[in-house]
Amino acid sequence: MRERTSSRPSGYHENESNGSYLVQEPHSRAFNPSKVRNCALDRTFSYARTVGVEYIWIDQHSIVQDTGSCKDPVCTQHPACIEKREGMAVMDLVYKLSSHPVGLLGRPITSVWELKLLAHLLQGKLTSGVGSEARLSRKRSPQEVRMAVEVVHRIINDRWWRRGWTFQESYKSGTRMRLLIKHPDKLNSLKRYYWVEDKRTPYRNPIFGNVDGELCISYVDFLEEATRLCLGCLRNINSHRGPTWMLEMEVTLHQILHRAGKYTYILGRSQPMTPQIVTDIDKREMEHSWDMLAVTANCCGYAVRLNAQQLKQNNASLSLSILAQCLLNGEVLQNGHPPSRPISNLTAPQYLKHATFSQFTNNVSQSLTFNKRCRFFDVRLSYLGIHTHGHMWNLGKVIDTHNWPTNGAYVRSLDGKLQPLQRKRLAYLVRWLDRYHHRDLADSVNNYLDRDTRLAGVFEGDLSFTQRCMHTMAEEIAEAIERRNKLVLGCLWDPGYHRPYMAVFVGANQDTVPQTLAFTASRPEDVTDEYDLNDVDRHVSFEVGVEDQNSRVPRLRIRRWLPGMCFFSGVPRKEVVFPWPNDLKGIAP
Repeated sequence: MRERTSSRPSGYHENESNGSYLVQEPHSRAFNPSKVRNCALDRTFSYARTVGVEYIWIDQHSIVQDTGSCKDPVCTQHPACIEKREGMAVMDLVYKLSSHPVGLLGRPITSVWELKLLAHLLQGKLTSGVGSEARLSRKRSPQEVRMAVEVVHRIINDRWWRRGWTFQESYKSGTRMRLLIKHPDKLNSLKRYYWVEDKRTPYRNPIFGNVDGELCISYVDFLEEATRLCLGCLRNINSHRGPTWMLEMEVTLHQILHRAGKYTYILGRSQPMTPQIVTDIDKREMEHSWDMLAVTANCCGYAVRLNAQQLKQNNASLSLSILAQCLLNGEVLQNGHPPSRPISNLTAPQYLKHATFSQFTNNVSQSLTFNKRCRFFDVRLSYLGIHTHGHMWNLGKVIDTHNWPTNGAYVRSLDGKLQPLQRKRLAYLVRWLDRYHHRDLADSVNNYLDRDTRLAGVFEGDLSFTQRCMHTMAEEIAEAIERRNKLVLGCLWDPGYHRPYMAVFVGANQDTVPQTLAFTASRPEDVTDEYDLNDVDRHVSFEVGVEDQNSRVPRLRIRRWLPGMCFFSGVPRKEVVFPWPNDLKGIAP
């Protein structure tokens, strides 16, 4: 397969003239002058030649622009209408699958001092500490820090950072995304002086690339270091150790974080990403405001799409349409707690940030990615609430692990995806369950340990969805045992029938369990078409209260996140409904 590159022009510091390039349209042999700015095409072709790619994608030429006089948003008669709609729907895949996605910034770096500041930023020389615990480096002067903040602020004020579609492109491209910043010829030799250790490979790379007349920087590395710089400054402000200028720039620091903050640093481990994504898109400029539906769906991996054009023609509320699309794709609202603050006149993006469940607990390295996948599936909305399907569990016996041996119990093999000590702690759980005659569950956990041994040499990316889920939950149980947490056993909910315990959850450190249940559901991503990548694996595990156990469709209120290992085979999922939060009716259309 030949490599492709993709680009988006942006900026106020470039010549706006066009027409120097002739382009052959897809359905015509004629060559017509391109409406894309000459300078944008010059820069794109220069980058493509440098990285050695043959094909480029430019929206204006790669997607049908003219559908004639047809205004039908769901037209299936005209090939141009169909092609344009399909092209818009897969724009995110262009950037997700592109080998060399690139954004063209308009404001140049013109001085040696600016170049040096940007190099020191990307080399991580302005801060110390790990991740979001960044602090300003004592080896750098306050003046250098201040000027670096000013350079970053000028860069993120480029129009590229304010457009909605470019948010999608950079978000979907991830670590492959590069930003091009023009510079004068006098900086060509100096820029090649700066190198940086590649965080994803064992090699050193030139920070600014090898494109003549351009600084070619990693988008993700820029986000990371700009975020760390701002967090370091804010840490000084909050501890009253910052100079006066730092306090005066507090608004600027927050502006940078709002536009270029790295989610893994500005969001807590328990928080979902979706509300932040929707909020950030909402702040971007959209030539057509209803495009926000498509951009949100693409960034969040939504398989269920609403027809923006039809909704617009029907005078529907954009804000409520965004909320509906999020809920139809499984986003979880916290419906079990009373309102914490007034929400009148909140827009849908603001309400999502306020009401989306944000108390996830997990020990995985990519916690935000894990949280992003905590969604319902097979969702239907009604006046009652959010309908979905899953398994319900009666929570029963509480296990006190306080006196369990630190090193667990003997296990036949220490090999597996789990750490040896985790395997030994689960082995002690098996022994305890067997001693107290919960043999079905003991056998299930023991069989899991055997399967885990067989997976010892399997690459992480080759694990099935079920294997990944079970591994994550097994780690949770093992680490709960290490912390001396209580565990609680669960049996499938079946009123009127006795069922054996077939699940073990992380307890809430209380000796008895109130009349609550657990709700669990999981499903791998639904990729029914070779090119349909807009879905994600889904998994939820909640402790819930039941409003009406006698109802044909149980009504559940979420109490907390409840990780655990569940074992069942051939048991059909039940339909449940999560009633609307009491404050939902207060949001603004």
